[in-house]
Amino acid sequence: MATLYQFPKISAEKTKRLLLADMKNTSLLVKSVLTLVCVSFYALPLPGRAATLNDSLIKSESSAAVYYIQDGKRYAFPNESVYKSWYPDFKTVATVPDAELANYALAGNVTYKPGVKLVKITTDPKVYAVSRYGVLRWIANETLAAALFGSDWNRQVNDLPDTFFINYAMGESINSAENYNRNNEISLMMIADDIRPANFIPPTSTDQPISQLENDGYMTMLASTSQATLNQMIKVAAEVIDSNRPVSRIDIYSDQSTSILATCLNSSKCTFTYFVDRAPLEMRFYAIAEDENGTKLETPYGQQAALSVSEVSTLLAMTVSPSSITTGSRANYSSDASAISGITGHKIWIAIPGQPIVTLWKDCGTQATCAASSPFYRTSQLFSQITADGKTYKSAAATISVSGGAPPAPILTLVEKPTSNQAVLQLNSPSGETIGWSTIVVGTTEDDRAIALCEFSSCEITVQFSEPQTYTAFTDVGGKLEASNSISVSP
Repeated sequence: MATLYQFPKISAEKTKRLLLADMKNTSLLVKSVLTLVCVSFYALPLPGRAATLNDSLIKSESSAAVYYIQDGKRYAFPNESVYKSWYPDFKTVATVPDAELANYALAGNVTYKPGVKLVKITTDPKVYAVSRYGVLRWIANETLAAALFGSDWNRQVNDLPDTFFINYAMGESINSAENYNRNNEISLMMIADDIRPANFIPPTSTDQPISQLENDGYMTMLASTSQATLNQMIKVAAEVIDSNRPVSRIDIYSDQSTSILATCLNSSKCTFTYFVDRAPLEMRFYAIAEDENGTKLETPYGQQAALSVSEVSTLLAMTVSPSSITTGSRANYSSDASAISGITGHKIWIAIPGQPIVTLWKDCGTQATCAASSPFYRTSQLFSQITADGKTYKSAAATISVSGGAPPAPILTLVEKPTSNQAVLQLNSPSGETIGWSTIVVGTTEDDRAIALCEFSSCEITVQFSEPQTYTAFTDVGGKLEASNSISVSP
């Protein structure tokens, strides 16, 4: 069963913007012991209550998903890397009946144990140390990373999928070795002591003041991808959130120039398309919003949208065969980096011409050569990217031309209605294979309220309703959402 994450009161379009890049978390694909069970934001609680367990690990009889129990609640481990940062093995995991597990309300996800690993977000090249309560602290440079985590610090970096980024909070940057005491962080022994209090606010850098509009509004900044190729179109979006004062103007900038890239008037949102006209390139996008009184709000430095464009390297070759297929047929693809030594990362990305989205297609780990076969539904461009000895290499793009019809739609099925106001919905991706991610909304469009996100090819969700509702799913097929059939239910 697929992993599902819940997005209450968030539209599918916002969900899509938050998850435009790496949604293929390899560790979740290959480590079945920690594949999470799909749950519903609207699932009814079961009657009864299990005996109180604290600081315990349990799993149900029907699933391999492992949970941490504290104060009558359960916390899920997103993947094995997070689990192994706290526990060396699974010997202390107890198996309980499904009904007993259901009595523990799902309260959230466990975050990395402080001080054990470095993490980076899959859509941002910055490396973070972890502090108590899941606070991420950016390490300003490689010298500091080596001083805190040793000369092999780059081998201790784990990718943090965008889906789980919301489990963390941004904290103060680490600008000197004295700013982060790793021994003190590691000394935290129990997950219970790492569960973030509801009123916790992490300290932020005092050298980067953030002006705010009244009513505590804040600015978000998103780019459709953090990894791009030459001549690609990138969608960049800024939005002012939670401010009741009208926004009169939003200007979008980059750190490469003082010129304004885009201006939007009398709107809390501003979107523009950036054309990548040079490589290599490292840049960040930020925005400044202004209300009618001239009060300004700027994107915090740590939340600016990063963009990396690597120069095409002749040392890295990407090939596809055949180069022309019909819709849904399989094509072979291969990335050869055997001319590069000291590889620490090897990934294959896919882009659809004319679409601003770049999606991670295959994570090849540290392999010098990487080959696979997949079905394709649109004309697509594949390119590979290598990190080695602190450098980044990118291949030229190889195009697979696809003809013969539109991609198949994902299939949404009403499995059963356990009660008059409950329904079990099952979603299957159009190919039956692992492709992209899917979101389920209450409604029929991408902008409707999203209630669940599945990362893989299928999932089930139990929904509760008190009036007639219509549900639709949208599946990412190679970087573009395809709509499923809609299902209507009523009490």
